Amino acid sequence: MASKDTLQDFVKAALAEGQSRENISAALTDAGWEKSDVKKALAAFHVTSFPVPVPSKRYSLAARDTVFYLFHFTALYLASFGIIFLGLNILELMLPLSTDYMSADVVEGRVRYWLAWTIVFTPVYLFVAWKAELRIRRDPLCLLSNARQWLTYLTLFVASMTALGDLVALLYGFLQGEMTIRFFLKVIVVGTVSGAVLAYYYYGIRRLEDNSDEVEL
Repeated sequence: MASKDTLQDFVKAALAEGQSRENISAALTDAGWEKSDVKKALAAFHVTSFPVPVPSKRYSLAARDTVFYLFHFTALYLASFGIIFLGLNILELMLPLSTDYMSADVVEGRVRYWLAWTIVFTPVYLFVAWKAELRIRRDPLCLLSNARQWLTYLTLFVASMTALGDLVALLYGFLQGEMTIRFFLKVIVVGTVSGAVLAYYYYGIRRLEDNSDEVEL
């Protein structure tokens, strides 16, 4: 809290001295401040020609924002799990092995379950993701949401660990001589889903960090 107040006090003083927002942003970035923190500090003051910095009117929507993004990312996890387990069970049904301990009827039941799961959660996630993009288009400062940033980085961590675990499984299967077609396809399913999630949300982080023009100072 102290560092946040210090940053906002500096921005207020710099604006009062007539410094441009671009110069303030450049100075703070050179000093090591995160771009997102700088943008939030600048956004706290209204863009105006008034000689004294004018505080921006902002309503506290932290609770609603947190719940929205918590629902967003929970739907992502559930949809991803559904797609992965649906793919794995379809492969077990289509490419049975003599070592399988579950009967075809049991596997068919699992396929139906995960199909139902995927049908429910995938459209829910896509709808919420679409709403999130609309929020950003209406107000680019949504990119600076603490809830969004925390959950995005957490998702990147989970997706990265899943992708690395998938690679470990692939190498282990190769070293054990268990590289059946079904095993290889299972690795592809997990790697494709985790890789897609990783790529999409990594792009989101890069959009915030690199494309500073998308969030007006």
